[in-house]
Amino acid sequence: MQLVGISASVVVGTLLLVALWALRRRLHARELELERKAQELAVSRAAELRLVEELAEARRAEEEARRARDEAVTASRSKSAFLANMSHELRTPLNSILGFAQLVERDPSLADRHRENLAVICKSGEHLLGLVNDILEMAKIEAGRMTLVDAEFDLHDTLSGLSEMFAVDAQKRGLTLTVERAQDVPRHVHGDEGKLRQVLINLLGNALKFTPRGSVTLRASARRATGAHDGAAAGRVRVSFEVTDTGRGMAKAELAELFEAFAQTATGRQSREGTGLGLHISRRIVRMMGGDIRVESQIGRGTTLRFDVRLSLADAPDARAGGAARAPAALRAVGLSPGQPRYRVLVVDDRWDVRHCLLKLLDSVGVEARSATNGLGAVAQWETWAPHLVLLDLRMPLLDGYEAASRIKASARGHETVVVAMTASAFEQNRALAAEAGCDDFVSKPFRDADILGLLTKHLGARFEYEERAAEPGAAQGAPAVDLARAAAGLPAALRKDLRRAATRLDAKAVQATLDRFRPEDADLAGAVAELARGYRFDSILALSSADEEEPS
Repeated sequence: MQLVGISASVVVGTLLLVALWALRRRLHARELELERKAQELAVSRAAELRLVEELAEARRAEEEARRARDEAVTASRSKSAFLANMSHELRTPLNSILGFAQLVERDPSLADRHRENLAVICKSGEHLLGLVNDILEMAKIEAGRMTLVDAEFDLHDTLSGLSEMFAVDAQKRGLTLTVERAQDVPRHVHGDEGKLRQVLINLLGNALKFTPRGSVTLRASARRATGAHDGAAAGRVRVSFEVTDTGRGMAKAELAELFEAFAQTATGRQSREGTGLGLHISRRIVRMMGGDIRVESQIGRGTTLRFDVRLSLADAPDARAGGAARAPAALRAVGLSPGQPRYRVLVVDDRWDVRHCLLKLLDSVGVEARSATNGLGAVAQWETWAPHLVLLDLRMPLLDGYEAASRIKASARGHETVVVAMTASAFEQNRALAAEAGCDDFVSKPFRDADILGLLTKHLGARFEYEERAAEPGAAQGAPAVDLARAAAGLPAALRKDLRRAATRLDAKAVQATLDRFRPEDADLAGAVAELARGYRFDSILALSSADEEEPS
């Protein structure tokens, strides 16, 4: 029994040892697990801290982005407001300068010397307007505010107008200007006529400016869009334009920067004209219209610029909408044709100079006109006087043009009144806003006599009597432009040398003295060159005097 008791004690002791060892292992395993979990918790806490920091950083970045976005929106609005104000402040006085110059020019008793001075004022005003437009267009591009205004227009009429616009300038420079239109070019199309004209005017103006002798040619052709490869469905047409000159040309190195903003070629820098924005803006416009501009040039052989745009085909308009014949640019309206009704036109503008200029213009052609200084006066005059057409400025105190147009068009009688919006703003969105307010048409300041009278013809069917404008003093009459260069080449070498020397020195008196020496033999040539000198076109005089020699360096 004693032996059994000892064995039992050993067994119990052993079991206790085993139990203690197992318990210790379990405790050790538990300690390891707790240590592992503590490490995991530490890692989790570190990750949580990093996440908190990242979230805080993301919130800071989001806040900075929101603040930057708000600042950008505010800056954009401020820039747009500044641009609108600058556009109004620059275009409005230009409207008065050009408007009153044209008004005085209508006086038949005006002496030739005063007419010459007015021509210089008009030319300088147009040049300033071109610079202002370039700068404003560039600002609109940077602000992302340039848009296309789709409307129906007569493409043939546009090309004819460009030919007339540049014909006199080409003749003065002794150049031949040709506008060629292929038979496949449609007449009535939908698109942005203003933007297309802006591009063509810039390209033609540059070609004439930098071509000392020879010719400038504008060619237009078209092809119908028939598939997806044209980027348009059926009913669209792709019209291609090409402006070619026989000027000095450009080196390949210059072509790379030709379309850069504020960049000018060596020829452009020598001329000291322009802003270096014209071609940059033109390319942006053409790309917006679904095309691009390409250039080819060789030094001494000239330059060719090509581009194409997508337009939509349109049905021929009726006579009232635009079928009335357009007066040639060389003619001036002097009154209504016999049998015309007494048209009534209301002029609404808060500026006295704009109202006075328009009233004088309308009165000079036999149109009855009254004026108002704000929208409230416009509505009151419309109710009591019932004008056929209202020329309505959009930016006025008390009641602006948008609200005035809405009130006029709110009644049945108002739908019979033609309301034309006037603005000096650079933004095309004003045209859309004016149309939403009920305006039937839109004219931008500064406007010309032909713009205003054209509105009466377009909307009221008014017909005018025209008389030929007085010939510009000293301009060669009846002879083609190329004869001017041929006549200059026929001068004695000594006279050409003296004329070239005077033009190089920009000495108008010396040019005049040289002209007096051959005026009895060729009065037409002397008068034409004198006109160039009065317009400070010494570059053209230099080209004429070097007609059969190498260009001076």
